[in-house]
Amino acid sequence: MGSEIVDQIGPDGSFVQDVDTTLSPSRKRELLIDALPGTQIEDYADHRVVRFKDQVILTKQVTHLGRPWEAFKKRIQIPRDWLDVWWRGEVDGLTVRFVGVYHYGETTIFVDFDPTTYVKRKANNSAAHVSTNDLFQAQTLGQFAREDKNGNRLTSVRADQFATYLLAGFEEKNPHIEVFDRFSDEFLNGARIDGLTAVQEMHVANWPDKFQTEWAGFYVEFRLSRYINQHGLGDLVVVQKDKRRGEFDYDLRLLNKGVLEHYGDLKASNIAISDSPGNDAADFFRCLEETGRFWYVIYEHQTWHGRDNDDVSTIAWNDWRRSAGHVGRSQVYDPLSYAGRFKEAVRFVRVKILEVNQANIGIVLGDFQKDFKQADGVTPRKGKVMIKKKDIDNFLIYTKSIVAPTRA
Repeated sequence: MGSEIVDQIGPDGSFVQDVDTTLSPSRKRELLIDALPGTQIEDYADHRVVRFKDQVILTKQVTHLGRPWEAFKKRIQIPRDWLDVWWRGEVDGLTVRFVGVYHYGETTIFVDFDPTTYVKRKANNSAAHVSTNDLFQAQTLGQFAREDKNGNRLTSVRADQFATYLLAGFEEKNPHIEVFDRFSDEFLNGARIDGLTAVQEMHVANWPDKFQTEWAGFYVEFRLSRYINQHGLGDLVVVQKDKRRGEFDYDLRLLNKGVLEHYGDLKASNIAISDSPGNDAADFFRCLEETGRFWYVIYEHQTWHGRDNDDVSTIAWNDWRRSAGHVGRSQVYDPLSYAGRFKEAVRFVRVKILEVNQANIGIVLGDFQKDFKQADGVTPRKGKVMIKKKDIDNFLIYTKSIVAPTRA
C-alpha cells in the first residue's frame, strides 16, 4: 500500500481520498485476463507480455506521483526497454500498447497511452501522466479520450469495456463535444478577424451584444449560435441570451433531446493568459450541486491591440458605434474610449473544454482569493472560480488547435 492520502475513484464514480493499492505483477495480469477473455501470457521481444489477438500489452500500475505533487496527479513509468518491444511490434505488424492499470477497491480502469510521443524520447525512464478526472470520466462514461497539454494522447477505459475498446477503438460518444468539434472545424480556420468587421456583422444580424467592448467573446457566442441554428442542433446545445427567471445565468445549456443536463460558460481568452477565470463561486457551486457537471468552453486567440497601431482601429470602432446609435455612459463623446484595451483584431487558434465535477471541484478556488478585496482594499469581493494552468489536465476533456500563421 502507498503511504500518501491521494485521490481515488469508487465504483459509482464517487471521489474518495485514500492511499494507493499496491498491485503485484501477477495481480495486474489477473485484472487484464478478467477484462480480456482469450488473452495469453507469453514471451515477446525478451519480455513477459499479455497477448490479446494481434495486440501486445505492456503494463504498469497507475499510482500517484508522490510528494510534493497534487493528489490528482498520477502516472505510470515507461521503461526504456518498452521502446524495443514497440519497434519489434512495428516490424511484426503487431499493435503494442502501453497500458496503465488503475485499481482501487472494486474499481478497475485501464489507461491506454498512445506510444507515439513516448518512443521519440531519449530518456531511460519516462513518465506518462493521467489525472483523477480521466479516471472519473472513464468510470462514469465507460470510455474517455483526450490529448493532454503536452500533446500526449491517452484513453481511459472502464474494465467492462476494455475488450470492446481494443477491438473497435475509441469513438466519441458525447454528442455535446461533437457539436463543438464540428463547429471548431469551421471556426478555427486561421483567419484574422478584425474587430470592426466582427461587430458590424453582429449588428446586421441584430445580435444583442454588438456594442460590447470585449467583442471577441460575444463574437464567438454569435458564431456558435448561428452554427447551431443552421445545423438544427438546438436540442443539444443552446446559447442562452434570454436568461429566464430562477435559472442560472450561464451562456450555455447542454441538453439531451431538449432536456437540460448541465450548464456551461463560453469564453474567449488571449492564448498567452495562463489561468482560466470563471464565475462567482456561490452560484457556481449551487449549480454544480444540482447538475453534477459544469463546462468551460474557452476559445483562445492571438491578439492585436489598437493601442499598438496609433489607436486607428479604436477611433474607427467608436465612430461606428456612435453612428449606429450606441449611447455611452458619458455625455461627451470620446473617440479614444477603451483605447487601452480595445482589440483591433484576433485570430482564434485553439479551443479547450474544461469540466468541473465532483472529482476535481476541490481545486477550482485559486490561492489568489485569500483576503480577496475590492479595488478600495477594504470591501470583500465574492470569490470566483479559477482553474490554474498547472491543474489544467485534471479538467481538460477536449482540445483542438491549429498551427497559427506567423503574426504580421
